[in-house]
Amino acid sequence: MLQRNSDLPYVVPDDPPLRQAEGWQYPTVDLREMGRILRRRYRLVVLPVAVLLGLALTYLMLATTLYVATSTVLVDPRRANVVETNQSVLSNFGTDDATIESQTLLIQSVAILMRVVDKLKLTEDAEFKPKPGLLDPIRRLFSSSGPSNGAGPEDAARARSVEILQRRMKVTRQGTTFLVDIAVGSEAPQKAATIANAVADAYFDEQVRAKHDATRIAANWLNGQIDELKSRVVASEKAVEDFRSANNLMVSQGVTLNDQQLTDLNNKLIAARVQTAEARAKYEQVQDIAKSGGDPGGINAAISSEMITKLRTQYADIAKNEADLSSKYGARHPLVANVRAQRRDTQKLINDEIRRILESTKHDYDVARSREVSLQQNLDQLQGVSTSSGQAQVRLRELQREAEASRTLYESYLARSKETTAQESLEMPDSRIVTKASIPIRPSSPKTMLILGLAMMLGLGAGSVLAFLADYLDGRIKTLEQAEAIAGVPALAAVPLIGTRELARLAKRGRSELGRYDPKTTKLLPAPLQPPLTRYAIDEPGTFFAEAIRAVRLSLQRTMRSQPVKVVQVTSALDSEGKTTLAINLAQSLATLGIRTLLIDGDLRNPQVTRSLCPRADAGLLEVAIGHAAPERAILVDQSTGLSILPSTRIKQVEYITELMFSDRIVDVLDHFRHRYELIVIDSPPLVPLVDGRALAELADRIILALAWDQTPREVLSHAMDLLAPVSDRIMGTVLTRVDLSRLQFYDYYRSSAYLKPYGTTALNAGAAR
Repeated sequence: MLQRNSDLPYVVPDDPPLRQAEGWQYPTVDLREMGRILRRRYRLVVLPVAVLLGLALTYLMLATTLYVATSTVLVDPRRANVVETNQSVLSNFGTDDATIESQTLLIQSVAILMRVVDKLKLTEDAEFKPKPGLLDPIRRLFSSSGPSNGAGPEDAARARSVEILQRRMKVTRQGTTFLVDIAVGSEAPQKAATIANAVADAYFDEQVRAKHDATRIAANWLNGQIDELKSRVVASEKAVEDFRSANNLMVSQGVTLNDQQLTDLNNKLIAARVQTAEARAKYEQVQDIAKSGGDPGGINAAISSEMITKLRTQYADIAKNEADLSSKYGARHPLVANVRAQRRDTQKLINDEIRRILESTKHDYDVARSREVSLQQNLDQLQGVSTSSGQAQVRLRELQREAEASRTLYESYLARSKETTAQESLEMPDSRIVTKASIPIRPSSPKTMLILGLAMMLGLGAGSVLAFLADYLDGRIKTLEQAEAIAGVPALAAVPLIGTRELARLAKRGRSELGRYDPKTTKLLPAPLQPPLTRYAIDEPGTFFAEAIRAVRLSLQRTMRSQPVKVVQVTSALDSEGKTTLAINLAQSLATLGIRTLLIDGDLRNPQVTRSLCPRADAGLLEVAIGHAAPERAILVDQSTGLSILPSTRIKQVEYITELMFSDRIVDVLDHFRHRYELIVIDSPPLVPLVDGRALAELADRIILALAWDQTPREVLSHAMDLLAPVSDRIMGTVLTRVDLSRLQFYDYYRSSAYLKPYGTTALNAGAAR
């Protein structure tokens, strides 16, 4: 049932304290609440999506289809040298990121792209010619009349083609590698691949050209230096030779002749001194033997002499033979004498040979000493000459160092010149193509799915933001909890919205009664001719609408049991909030229970009750109040429900209305009816625009405030409660009207049609209800 969750009766104490209305604050939004916001604001979510998708489709239809071909270049820091060189003129690439990025920018440079434009004749290609635009006339107003700096039309055309090519080309490095992708877009697949490969070739040509120019410049410079160095080397070497000749410093095998002679004499002197020492030792040995009377045959020279050895062998044989003959023939035998004579001759020969050796030893010692003295004299003489030429040799070495330095520099420059000349004829680029651009088989732009996906995502994002923003800024009351929190009084029920088809179906039942209706005899419209909405709770008791009216009635009955309630005012903050429909259906529902109920049309300015139920009434509230008509004559009774109705006739003097509401006459009228009816329901004017409703609130026992669902702003409700502050203790509660149950599920699921569907069968579609 469409009423408050609480089943406790609403009891108003004798002196009820003023219940302060709490300011409405949005609850914390959780995921479920966000989902409900997006569902109830789905139109705002869908609108940006539809707009952006439309713009995306328009762009896709108008955009030029481009095919992108990509060639991959390896900027290789390793350089392959065909000619064996120690170092190239233009050094190899570095391996740092700055170097690779510099090569990436070089590929996009104007110099390289100009080569491509000239090679492929892109200035004659319509794709690379500027297309006229809508803003071109305006641009020409702010640009010069012709090319500046003497540039001709051809140069201008080339520059424009280069600009278009730069926009169509994208050069990117693959991560942190040495691979660089050259992507070129074109309307023709074959042309895209051709241009991409041409850009790579132009890049290689630029590398070769730069190296060739650098090598040629270096070769020219080296040739100039070589000529100068050659003259310097010749002059240095001539100075060395002239100085050597002038100072007699001839060189043999790397040293001067004087130094070489000194070395040779020194070596000979050393050898002579050794020989002298040996001869002296032999001579002194012989002298010692001679002085001591020893056997001279014991000296080394005699021992090592072959002659003496032979003579001694001969002497030993003769001695042995003498001994043998002496023992055989005796000492006086002629053979013995003959052998003895041979022995004496042999001994003499030995002595003579020893004497000759001794004399030779002395002679050798004298010769060695004489040779040593001679060599010493020659060495002293050469040392004197060397000392006098020492200063000249110092200068000679200085001249030699200068000549050697000039010769070394000349040889290095000459070798470098030969290498450079060899490189000049064979320069190779430091990069190479890894992958040649192939003909693309499908277009690369515009990316249909990506653009549509981005448009949808951006649209959903923008729509979601708009939905959340609209929901945040939406100050209209949507739920009973909002109304209760703002008003500070109970929210009694939510009256659903009745669809126009349902109302049209009910209106068809009055067509047969229309022919029998006579407005002259019957002032109150028959039930079939009354607006279907005014009798909906009676005619359709099983609907949620009737259930909501019964919920309000129940709250009123609970109050009547504990408090004396006679006059109930049904009002609203603004016009068209459904207060008239609520008042009529509530009064009819009370009357069907047997309660003597009077419905007063208190909205004298806009009498909707009268207009709906008794438009032909000739007497009403004003006539009764001023005494022009008796109350019994002005009251009309609905026989189907037993409800008594006091209409309000059309009043031309508006000033009477305001004065009536503040006069004692209206009080007397209400007092008159208090004694004749158990309950009086007044359909009063709205509170905010008119003061009449506030005046009637002073006379009512209880006040029911109707609020149009998703229409009444929170600020208006707060203002209405401020206007009713003097009689706040009489406010029984608020009622939400025109509630779209199908939309209510996005705000309050448990009071929506989704939750109550098992309890009703009437289709409640969107429509109008007053």
